[in-house]
Amino acid sequence: KLSPDFEKFLSFIPEILSRDESFLKDLESCTRGVTIRKGDYLIRTGEFAKMPIFINKGLFINQYINENGNECVTGFSSDSMYPFVSTIGYFTQVPSEFEVKAIEMVNCSVFPEDIERLSLGYPAFATCYQNVMLMIISKLYSMFAVRQTCKAEEFLKYLYTNHQWIVSRVPDKYIAQYMGLVILGIVS
Repeated sequence: KLSPDFEKFLSFIPEILSRDESFLKDLESCTRGVTIRKGDYLIRTGEFAKMPIFINKGLFINQYINENGNECVTGFSSDSMYPFVSTIGYFTQVPSEFEVKAIEMVNCSVFPEDIERLSLGYPAFATCYQNVMLMIISKLYSMFAVRQTCKAEEFLKYLYTNHQWIVSRVPDKYIAQYMGLVILGIVS
């Protein structure tokens, strides 16, 4: 019997794979559970991204910190929306320019370097994983476009209407940073 966390992950992959016993055994053997405490970092600026993860429960923020120490929140990932987390550095093998920080206790499944092996061995998984990464990129571009084309009040209405989980779970200071209000000196 699979753990509830593993079953949650399987709901994101194609049905053909969730019924493939060989794939399930292979996946389970290379997946491990990790808990990240609130306030701890999954990755810091300058570190190499180690592996992609799947959030079973919890919430991360993505941050950029410039050379002057100014912080900017660039996105959110949670168990309820966008549960896959990776940084571009994982693919490019260059040190991360971003940080990923837990703002709730996070229970996650990590996929050490076996993602590539699984992708080579199971084409349906490769397609699924590629689609997940494209979804992450699409999410970032879409939210950036909405944020850039709306006034602060309009953007907050957009969040309340389309991303209630952000408004209800993310502390106000991080939403303000996401909106660029901290950088502009409106919120300190």
